[in-house]
Amino acid sequence: MKAILVDDEKSALTLLRHKLKRCEPDIEILAECESVESALAVLESLQPDVLFLDVEMPGATGFELLKSLGEDTPFQVIFTTAHSEYAIEALRGGAFDYLLKPVQEDELARALERLRQKRASKQPESPQSGGIAALLKSLQTLQDKDKKLPVPTAEGVLFLPVADIIRAEAAGSYSTIYLTGKQKLMTSKNLTELEEMLDSDDFCKVHKSHLVNLRYVSKYIRGEGGILVLTDGSEIDVARRKKEELLARLAVR
Repeated sequence: MKAILVDDEKSALTLLRHKLKRCEPDIEILAECESVESALAVLESLQPDVLFLDVEMPGATGFELLKSLGEDTPFQVIFTTAHSEYAIEALRGGAFDYLLKPVQEDELARALERLRQKRASKQPESPQSGGIAALLKSLQTLQDKDKKLPVPTAEGVLFLPVADIIRAEAAGSYSTIYLTGKQKLMTSKNLTELEEMLDSDDFCKVHKSHLVNLRYVSKYIRGEGGILVLTDGSEIDVARRKKEELLARLAVR
């Protein structure tokens, strides 16, 4: 088994190397990298069976390294992380193994055994193909839970949790934002400005007058453009030119 270790802490690399050697005496450690940049450079020429990857590192995270590599990584990935609850939640829901720091030898041994079983089962060369995209999407969703949108109103600026926004509707040069709990408010931002501010895969401008959070779609009714039914009961007309894009985005959710 060939491995590459990536962690910004030299002591963590040394400790992981020693524990790997005790758990898997025949393991060949091809490289130890202290940054995403150095790891990317090494991976251009070396092909490990497994990449042990720290999550939180200065400059770029382990997740960003995977994003740079693309979806079809020809090796397994085992994350190591000391904190970051959102990261752990994302990993639990994906096809990736992870170890909490400080890495315990018995947990490392179990992770290596799972890896051996995957290799022995002769799965396709890229067993995590598609898993990277799902992982990054999950991370974006978790981060969006905490994201707030600054919205100017007549009284000042409100900071709205993005996850609570169901839709926004054009009202001349203004917009009305509809929230969970049957709340709504008017803002001086027009719909195009709101779309740029939200900048999320969850939101889609389905009509010149309607921006919707796709997470709140409960039904699509066929038609020339069609109609979206949202979880708050609202029915939103879909522009004919937006129909194909909308259905494609709904299909992958």
